[in-house]
Amino acid sequence: MDQMNLMQEQKAELAEYNSTMIQKYKDKIQNGELQIKNSRKLSNLEFLSDFKIHKLDLIGCRNIIPKLINNSIKELKIENCGIKDTNGFQLQNLENLNLSENEALKIQNLQQFKHLKQLDISGMYFGDISYLQLLQLQVLDISDNIISDIKPLSNQVNLDELYLSGNSIIDLNPLQYLKHLTKLNLCGCNLSNIKILEVLINLVELDISANTNIDLQPIKFLVKLKKLNIYRTKTTSIDILQSLINLEELNISSNYIDDINVTKYLVKLTHINLSDTNVQNIYLIQQFVHLKQIDMSNSSKIDFQPLNQMVQLQRLTLSFNEQLNISFLNQLVNLQYLDLQYNDNLDISYLQFMVNLTYLDISNCNVSNISFLRTLVNLEVLYLQSNKINNICHLQNLIKLINLDVSNNNIKEISILQQLKCLKTLLVSKNKGVDITPLQYITQITYLTLNACYLYDIAVLRTLVNLEYLDISTNNIIYFYPIKYLDAQVDVKGNFIIESSDFFEFFNVIDKQELIKKRPDIKQISQARKMKIIDLLTSCIRDINIKYKKYLSRQCIAADKIVSLQKKCTEIILSLTNRAVNQLILLNKQESQ
Repeated sequence: MDQMNLMQEQKAELAEYNSTMIQKYKDKIQNGELQIKNSRKLSNLEFLSDFKIHKLDLIGCRNIIPKLINNSIKELKIENCGIKDTNGFQLQNLENLNLSENEALKIQNLQQFKHLKQLDISGMYFGDISYLQLLQLQVLDISDNIISDIKPLSNQVNLDELYLSGNSIIDLNPLQYLKHLTKLNLCGCNLSNIKILEVLINLVELDISANTNIDLQPIKFLVKLKKLNIYRTKTTSIDILQSLINLEELNISSNYIDDINVTKYLVKLTHINLSDTNVQNIYLIQQFVHLKQIDMSNSSKIDFQPLNQMVQLQRLTLSFNEQLNISFLNQLVNLQYLDLQYNDNLDISYLQFMVNLTYLDISNCNVSNISFLRTLVNLEVLYLQSNKINNICHLQNLIKLINLDVSNNNIKEISILQQLKCLKTLLVSKNKGVDITPLQYITQITYLTLNACYLYDIAVLRTLVNLEYLDISTNNIIYFYPIKYLDAQVDVKGNFIIESSDFFEFFNVIDKQELIKKRPDIKQISQARKMKIIDLLTSCIRDINIKYKKYLSRQCIAADKIVSLQKKCTEIILSLTNRAVNQLILLNKQESQ
């Protein structure tokens, strides 16, 4: 009878959960697409079975149960969700699958997806790709793993795009069979020989950046190339590019190049990156009538005045330059993107005339007066961090702003932000004593950082129901109840945690959470039954008493060093170097068995 009652209760709970989730997400479907980011409360995906969606994005939802039946889904993204297998997904028409950053996932089970055309399994730290026998694949991303042998790829003859960056590849010869490749990324692959690239004559995009021991000569045969990245390859000459007359985007940054005369043959260039090179004379680029984007960061030897003739420019990056004179910018009336970060003593008054800007970065520029911003009404992204700003009233006209960073300034008053109805991302960190009361009215925000603001009370944050990420770390917060019901990823490390059940109830649904506590009494940690990793680094702990020992067989408690434990571990030792600890937690062998 008890077992039957328990099953009925679980069934009722699941029904209530499904009903709640359906109500929450059915109106968030746009054009057949649904995105759920960093949700702590999302677990069972059964409620999605009847949703008519073709694209589902579940980035950072760490508590999901990987089980779903839905034949309308064609594109699924489960990035950084901590899943271990995909057997529970019955998605007969799936064509695009992103499983990146799921480190514990076994890729052997992917054969079930018979119609898969695009697969992203990057950042998962596996080395064996012999299991990848999905011959219908057209796009494959296996970047940032520990792959050295790519022989199994020789069978993937239908591949059109291949991303291998961040692997230490021994031999590129298996690529010779991939005749249809048009896009290839080999960034940071520790390459020594790229001669095989000569046969990949259909390549349109090639990235071989961050390979410092290669001869670039084979590139000259790739005459169909439109996009080429040779950043940080230790090259001193780009004469081999003369034959690449179809190039539109070129990155030669962080090399020892001082002569760009060969670019006179590249008349189709629309993007060029010359940052951190020895180039001084840029008069030649005036002839590029199609050039839309230039990056000349860390290029203080260059005379930038020739740029004033390039009225067609839309994006310009001039960060990390000394004594930069930006008077020439007045002529660039079509400029939409401007990056000037890390330039001291700028005369930023010239910027007031650049009314077409949608992106502006003047962070770390020693700026105090931002009155010039009043006229830049088309701005959507604005970075002002690490300046000397104490008044942001001049932002009131920027009603199109979506992303704003005012962190690390001297701002106390932010009520003006209530007028910015499009604001989604807001960074206010490191503004000591800022009054966060107005935030309660900016309910559309999805990303908010308030770390190191000397906060005590966060009650006003309870209204921010659309938050996906919240950083309130390194403050003086004691009570966390106001944000208990926010379905967001929350960073709370570096606060004063007192013995309070509401805090641990708040984290009861978290699978992994790092807490850096200053002086907590944490007896109530016993209520956090789903917490698997607790970091008590730099703690001054007075009392630890965990009642529910049976839940600790799968936990890891760490301080100064992380102690990894097997499932049947019978003892957990909390060792704090130079910390006073009254108790060590010893689990009784009989209880854990």
